[in-house]
Amino acid sequence: MIETPLAILPLDRSFQEICDWFEFHVLSSEYHCASFSELARIWDKRRNSENTDFEDSGNTQEESFLEEVNQIIRERITFLGDCYPFKFSENDEELIYDKDNLNAGSIIYLFCLFLSNKNKTDIFDDDSFFEIDNKIRDLFQACATWAAAGDVKGHAYSFGFPRPDHSGFLVKLKTIYRHFADGKVRNSPLPGAPISPKDEEIDIIAWHPREDGAPGTYYLLGQVASGENWEDKSITGAIDAFHRNWFETLPASKPTPAMFIPFNIIPTKKETFQERISYLTPRYGTIFYRYRIPIKAKKGLEIGCAKQSLVIERTTEISKIADWVSEAIDNFRKSCVYS
Repeated sequence: MIETPLAILPLDRSFQEICDWFEFHVLSSEYHCASFSELARIWDKRRNSENTDFEDSGNTQEESFLEEVNQIIRERITFLGDCYPFKFSENDEELIYDKDNLNAGSIIYLFCLFLSNKNKTDIFDDDSFFEIDNKIRDLFQACATWAAAGDVKGHAYSFGFPRPDHSGFLVKLKTIYRHFADGKVRNSPLPGAPISPKDEEIDIIAWHPREDGAPGTYYLLGQVASGENWEDKSITGAIDAFHRNWFETLPASKPTPAMFIPFNIIPTKKETFQERISYLTPRYGTIFYRYRIPIKAKKGLEIGCAKQSLVIERTTEISKIADWVSEAIDNFRKSCVYS
């Protein structure tokens, strides 16, 4: 028997959210594992305790419910590989927190899991055991920087305000684009421009270096959003103004807009995952979400170590994320009562 800060099994939510709940249930369990038969008992107790038709979760019987959960867990394993911090037991009857085989990617997955479920009453009755302030949210921008580097296989700068190096807007911009050698930043702001601009909605600047050093390469401009209101933001409308307002000569490379979020993409019941991404992409650009960021960030950190000539900012901060995740899990478990 265990009492935890977790809310009751959220049968009226999507299966993606139910699987998040189950991952937290595994993290809180006394032996870092939970069986699917235990999940079935929780499901049965939940179904019988309330006279509710849980249509949103689409489960009409125990078997189909467990099949859907199992399918999504396997999907996460397939997408994330060794960046997924959970595994099936040998008989596939349990989900286990693989705490002895964590790597940078699996730590980032856990970081995203906590970030994307803060203040979600469907997941937690009480989430006061972990805090996410602006400093912690800024660490997600570091993850996004590494993910951008892993995607472009090249340089990646963390440009979002406040910048860790405390540089001014134009100073940092000139440093980046001198390195990029594509486009020329203005020496001074245009009339009417902000006196102290922050980042003009551009959080990540990354590109793949060409062998000949010439313009015309994979050039990524990204926005980072760790809050639930991420759908209210979009970088696609900011890029043209950013280039025209702050450059004397526009970069010849065509920019790829990108959005970095710690959340999963949840399609409605009437669409597939691919259809949902197809709908979102024109507005937000390439979307990096919880299935993509751990893999790409791990690759970015690896190529940063292997290729010292690349500039990939904030790589030393992976240790801060690892410490925060470890403390959050420890506090979570300390808030549980086992009997």
